[in-house]
Amino acid sequence: MSKEDLIELQGVVTEVLAGGNYKVKCGENHEVLARLNGKMRQYRIRVIAGDRVTVGVSPTTSSAASSPTARSSPSPSGAAASPYNPGAETRMDALLTIPREATPAVVFLRSEIPPDHPSSAILGQERLGTGVAVAEDRILTAHYLVMGARRVEVTGFDGREREVRRTTVDHTTGLALVTVDGPLLRPARIEEEHEPRPGLPIFLLTCTREGERKSTTGHVSAIGPFEAFWEYMLDKAIMTTAINPGLAGAPLFDLEGRLLGLVSLGLAAVGRYSLAIPVRLYLDRRAAMEAEAGPRSGRAWVGFFPQAFDGGVIVTGVVESGPADKAGVARGDLVLSLDGQSVSNLRELYTALWRKVPGEVVGLQILRDSAIRVVEITAGDRDEFYK
Repeated sequence: MSKEDLIELQGVVTEVLAGGNYKVKCGENHEVLARLNGKMRQYRIRVIAGDRVTVGVSPTTSSAASSPTARSSPSPSGAAASPYNPGAETRMDALLTIPREATPAVVFLRSEIPPDHPSSAILGQERLGTGVAVAEDRILTAHYLVMGARRVEVTGFDGREREVRRTTVDHTTGLALVTVDGPLLRPARIEEEHEPRPGLPIFLLTCTREGERKSTTGHVSAIGPFEAFWEYMLDKAIMTTAINPGLAGAPLFDLEGRLLGLVSLGLAAVGRYSLAIPVRLYLDRRAAMEAEAGPRSGRAWVGFFPQAFDGGVIVTGVVESGPADKAGVARGDLVLSLDGQSVSNLRELYTALWRKVPGEVVGLQILRDSAIRVVEITAGDRDEFYK
């Protein structure tokens, strides 16, 4: 097996053993027994306890049957590993079995976006990401990876490309559904009644580039509200301690191999290293996402980038040619109220805004240059603007 076929886990050497073997802790509660090979072994490079290493685990080998192939090194080189976790054999078996069951569902995405698309100025004209098969011909991913794309390339775990038949973007959930033709995909396991909870051990799989996948482990640190500056909000976002080692759109699994959500963002906060969109949102919107017309949010959209600031909300930018830009909203404006309702944070702002629908007028009271003024904005339709 080539090293490109291995799933990489980040770890720390906890003990140096005889015969070139090492105990390596991967994640918070998982350990493997690794041994050097390749250049590390050839040049007799010394590894000591405390060294940060990479362990490559075969995605096609069950730990219950035989030792998985792996590599472990503080620099790019090779090694091999087998499960080692005295007193916790079941948990270790789960760690090494998940890639074997889940990896075939993970795909690599590359999108090309026209330079005149409204999203290209901020998100770029080429976007790389990860997706997960939720059916034999459908892939779930983060919506901004394919938004406005004129071309989307999909490469499966088998290295074969699939032809994209349709791409559906859902701004409400932040998810996208990509329908493909070609060799059937192996979908991830989804249980509609299963809900993640704080403390649940999780496993993240992602692509770093075409043909290379990495993984990491951690726990769900919280389930709760999340607000973002691009007029986006979740009620039950999944926050985890797993740092995504690769591209966005990475699927999040529990140790039973069940799909929990898709990692969309990295969070710079202690104990909250990545944020995942719950797969429950896809299940709730699946019919609309698969329908010919596609999903519609029906929410008012003004096209600005608000941020919480000192007990209030400040505008940090506007979307060029969007409703707020046309109405004269500017960077640095402090938002005081919307339609007469005071707002002190993003959740209050979005809740008030989304009571309106596209085409209605929104009255935004702002403070600019020590003067209070009201800006009237004709709310837009984000689905139409970014189609």
